Amino acid sequence: MLSLAIAAPPAAPPIIGTVTAGGAFRLNGDTVMTNGTLTEGALLETGRGRSSVRLAGGARLTLNADSRGKLYSNHIVLEKGETGLENGVGFHLEVLGLTIHPVRGLSTGRVGLLGNNRVRVAALTGSFRVLNARGVLVANVAAGTAVAFEPQATPAATRITGTLTRQNGHFLLTDQVTRVTVEVTGPRLAGYVGQTVGVTGAANVASSSYQSASLVIASGQVQAVPAGAARSANTTSIVGGVAAVPEVGFTASGAPPVQAQATPPGGVPPGPPVTPPGQPPGRPPVTPPGPPTTPPGRPPDRPPVSPPGLSR
Repeated sequence: MLSLAIAAPPAAPPIIGTVTAGGAFRLNGDTVMTNGTLTEGALLETGRGRSSVRLAGGARLTLNADSRGKLYSNHIVLEKGETGLENGVGFHLEVLGLTIHPVRGLSTGRVGLLGNNRVRVAALTGSFRVLNARGVLVANVAAGTAVAFEPQATPAATRITGTLTRQNGHFLLTDQVTRVTVEVTGPRLAGYVGQTVGVTGAANVASSSYQSASLVIASGQVQAVPAGAARSANTTSIVGGVAAVPEVGFTASGAPPVQAQATPPGGVPPGPPVTPPGQPPGRPPVTPPGPPTTPPGRPPDRPPVSPPGLSR
């Protein structure tokens, strides 16, 4: 006697959230209008407008126009364009092998691809931690700042700049671009304590770092750097095989920086001359029309009258 086993249909992927837009977008290859339901691993592609995503875990994302990403319950893999993140408790972003974590749930920011091999991380509120493909911390992006990252295709020496300090016999340095603290080893470091230095060397993965340091760097070259040069917009750091460059002029609102006017020595900013109310600009002041003012009680064009009792 033959028995037939009927296979149960595959379980539908779990729903992780919803997406809304002002126009058409593509979801898992299909064109969708206005809104749709997201499942684990859904591929979302925006069109000419932005799409807003609300995930069941509470995270809210905005994918800009011409963006693409795969969405999961706890992360997004950004493949193209730019996305904004709000309320990202337990949520992270992945792009070009980098993993970007909001430090707190209140952290908000934007992450976008610049070409094919660079990533910009802009922190609006709170801060973000950036890890390389091996899970090593390569940057802390503070609120109100933006940093562009480029993973290096070939192994690159670590290059950092900051003030060298010493704690319990260990030499520490916090990089001015990535804000990552590393331990520096090597000869003749004591002479640079308290100075701003540039350090080039190799990460010693076999060594355990001291306290808050995320890496141990065996210095190959240490050089004193003028403070002004250390803060230059052209400063590039390399930590954990990832190059980082600060984006000068970024504001917390994301708007271009306001160009400040030069202030003269007197401390009063320059500006156009003040025009009296009712006077067209660019004309000399006009004398109010009318006859000369005449004292009260005296007819016009008459000589002054002597008060009574004073006449001769």
